[in-house]
Amino acid sequence: MPAFDYAAYNRSGKLQSGVIAADSERHARRLLKEQKLLPSTLSEVGRQTVDEKTDRWALFGGRREARVDNFDLALLLQQQAILIQSGLPLEDALKMTIEQAETDGQRRMVQSWRSEIVEGRSFSEALRRSPYQIPESIVAGIGVGEESGHLHEVLRRLADDIEGSAENRKTVARALIYPATLMATSLIVISIMMIWVVPKITAIFISSKRELPLMTRIVMGLSDFTQNYGIYLLSFALLAFLAFKQLLRDADRRRRWHQILLKMPGVGRWMHMANIADWSRSLGVLLSNGVPALAALKISSGVVENLYLRAKMEAVTEAMRQGSTLQKALGDNLSGSGFLVHMVGSGEASSELDKMLLRVSEYYSVRLKNAVDVFMKLINPILIVFMGMVILSVVAAVMLPIMDMNNMI
Repeated sequence: MPAFDYAAYNRSGKLQSGVIAADSERHARRLLKEQKLLPSTLSEVGRQTVDEKTDRWALFGGRREARVDNFDLALLLQQQAILIQSGLPLEDALKMTIEQAETDGQRRMVQSWRSEIVEGRSFSEALRRSPYQIPESIVAGIGVGEESGHLHEVLRRLADDIEGSAENRKTVARALIYPATLMATSLIVISIMMIWVVPKITAIFISSKRELPLMTRIVMGLSDFTQNYGIYLLSFALLAFLAFKQLLRDADRRRRWHQILLKMPGVGRWMHMANIADWSRSLGVLLSNGVPALAALKISSGVVENLYLRAKMEAVTEAMRQGSTLQKALGDNLSGSGFLVHMVGSGEASSELDKMLLRVSEYYSVRLKNAVDVFMKLINPILIVFMGMVILSVVAAVMLPIMDMNNMI
């Protein structure tokens, strides 16, 4: 049964909004009228989100599914685990979560799940049919939890898995966003100085017809270049960016680009560690929940965001299907991951592969965090000093002729 977002006027004329489950839009309007509400807007849960994402990402070659915030999903699964463990039926647990949801997005997502369950579907099938993009590793894990009767334990493990993966991505993003933001801000400040401030001041120097210092002449040349060609450079950069995004819509080009990213100093190693940590955690959680090895490997390959590494993991899965051990398959297809290969071998020998994989994930997550922390401590003062020297050079280029004129007086 679909769920619908609505905005409707009550008998006092006040506009109120919410979510209602109905067979169709006409049925939803009839239910609202029975509640003495006059519908203003009505849309199926998730459909508007998908349309907005389509419009926003179509130009950039993005996906068209309604994405889910990882932290919201982890919170909702954690809530279901607690409520189910306390003895509450799943449908009632979801209903309670809807009533106590912190945001409208959470409320709509859970309502879409509950609508499917009301029709008699399982929780895993409800997630799979949801208009929101739920990772297949989550759906598969929940399906096994339903079959084994330990759904609350599986939900808790999956919530921890989501939080760990999201934290790894956040760690890498933090290392890249801060320097980029600082450089962009400095570039904007310098551009403003070059386009508006420097020309007005240097006009005085030009009218004096005196020989200017070399630094001042260089800054004046850069200012003239920025005024005359800055808009063309900006347009070219924007068009190049859009063309690059368009080229990356092709899977083969995107995979080659991801391979190049892995070879970049520093950043490539971080991406490698983050993806291996996500893969190890996902595989470990699925195996500990009872998902068959080949199915778990196939699902875990899907959580790897780097397409080049994902292809390597798919090759590992194919080697396993042909009878190879996981240790050998990883050693043959994945270079630079000796610790992973060694721990997997120990796990296979001791029949504790799931535990070893979770330890590997924790190891790489800690290494990633430490590497990023060191980078941030080093890059911050370096960028600040560099940008300060650039701005100081511009200021000095303006002040030197002024000081020279004062000395002449």
